[in-house]
Amino acid sequence: MTAGDIPSIVAAAEPLEVPAAEESGDGGALPPDAPPDDIDWDLLRRCAAEDANDVGNGRRLRHRFGHELIHVQAIEFYAWDLRRWQEDADGKVSRPLCHKVADLLHFEPLVLESTAAETEAMAEAEMALSLLKAAEAALTGAADEARGPLRAQIENFKAAIAEGRKAKAALARRRKARRGFAISTGNTGKIAGMLSEAVPYLSRKVDDLDRDPYALNLMNGTLRFVGEDIPNPLYADADVSAADVPPMITRWSARLDSHNRLDMITKLCDAEWRPSAPRPTFDHFIARILPSLPVRAFVQRFLGYGLTALTREQVFCLFHGEGRNGKSTLIDVVAKILSDYSTSLPVSTLVNDNRSGKGSEATPDLARLPGARLVRAAEPREGLSFDESLIKGLTSGEPIPVRRLNREFLDIYPTFKLVISANRKPTIKGNDDGIWRRVLLVPFDVQIPEEEMDRELPAKLWAERDGILAWLVEGCLAYLDGGLKPPEEVSGATREYREESDVVGAFVRGAIVVTGASYDTVEAGELYHAYEVWCRRNGQTPVMSSTFNRRMPKAAAQFGFTKGKASVSRYHGIQILPEFKPRQGALKEGE
Repeated sequence: MTAGDIPSIVAAAEPLEVPAAEESGDGGALPPDAPPDDIDWDLLRRCAAEDANDVGNGRRLRHRFGHELIHVQAIEFYAWDLRRWQEDADGKVSRPLCHKVADLLHFEPLVLESTAAETEAMAEAEMALSLLKAAEAALTGAADEARGPLRAQIENFKAAIAEGRKAKAALARRRKARRGFAISTGNTGKIAGMLSEAVPYLSRKVDDLDRDPYALNLMNGTLRFVGEDIPNPLYADADVSAADVPPMITRWSARLDSHNRLDMITKLCDAEWRPSAPRPTFDHFIARILPSLPVRAFVQRFLGYGLTALTREQVFCLFHGEGRNGKSTLIDVVAKILSDYSTSLPVSTLVNDNRSGKGSEATPDLARLPGARLVRAAEPREGLSFDESLIKGLTSGEPIPVRRLNREFLDIYPTFKLVISANRKPTIKGNDDGIWRRVLLVPFDVQIPEEEMDRELPAKLWAERDGILAWLVEGCLAYLDGGLKPPEEVSGATREYREESDVVGAFVRGAIVVTGASYDTVEAGELYHAYEVWCRRNGQTPVMSSTFNRRMPKAAAQFGFTKGKASVSRYHGIQILPEFKPRQGALKEGE
């Protein structure tokens, strides 16, 4: 054989198979369990391509369960439960999903593939192994001039085979390492690392949740309030120049859609929408506790308004009346139906109690509010007044900062309607429109006799929850079509409440005679001391002198007397009733 015969030897060689890594017995054996029949091989390959570390596991969690799990910034993981995204604060859903990722990671060695360089090296080794046998056979009896080239070729073949074995061993080591990594991924620390590193890939903002203000999630689907512009039937008969008669109006209806994870809804009512669901007990109950049809219809509109995330009215309701009037029973059953959409605030959150909280403190009470649509609270105890700045903030629709324990602050936009139930009217010290335009006092004047009390009423009402929900939907549609429209009984009761709460105005009405005579003058200091006497006699807590002096000019304008412009403040045209004049020298000691 000569050197010229070598190409023919190569061409005639039959390729020999190199044993696969999983069959080689050198650490690349198959996992002990066969993969499930329904395994998604493409998904398995995508996961196998990720790094063997916490970041890779975070991405594996996204690949496998990104459609079932999200993380809301500054809050927690949420999991899809086929109806809504439910908060998973205790990890009952997210951690088992991590366990599944760890279990399926055991099958990744099956699809771990060689790199391009390794694939090329193993292919060359396969060919070299076949050619080596032919070359070694040709070397025997080859002519002297052919032996040198054949030996060099044989060395090249052996080197290629060695590189192929290295490549195969590297792949086997990676498969073995992946099996070890799969085992360690089941450890608590690795599970925590997987969840932590998945956050950037599953992250959502609070504002991404429950974004549709007209969507209400129910047991049997997602209810949507849908507006349609139609010609205004009054427009044809009206003077077209009248600005208050638009040519088009919006009419609202309700539509039930299927649950959809893309809606990003996190809340669920504990009722179904069945428009014709009966509610005889509720109808009798609501007519009994609110016999006035205008008031009853207003309450229906307000509570229906609470089905939406709208806050454009910027008001809250105070349900007021003595005990046994049904107001608590009503709000309790509505809150129970709204379920996730409802929460309560401790009354301590809403009052001034002289606590000096720090701006960096957690606000767990307010942290309940994201996504809520009905918030209820009880009246403060006697002697405490509302934190009026907080009330304004909660009803303004503007963002408010909240922070859970061990979490960062986040701004939330209020979407709820506040209802406060009270047997006595809480104190509102401010007399400005900024607070009073937000107050709607609903009088519950009917007191149910003890012998008529039905201890089973809450259970009976709950049995009619679908019918009560239909009543609320009717109220919402009435609100969307026509607004809240408080009746005079509500507006009048609110005005009376404001007058009662205006202690300065009440003082003027009860302790001052407005004469209009310019020579009837009272110094501001004397007037404040008379006010202190009046407060003691009437069981009132006096406001500070600075507050009194700030309010008196407005009271003067309201009641028809004037404040002088001298260096010593005097009021003209009034006299203090004798019984409220402090004795000389006892202005601060008492009467």
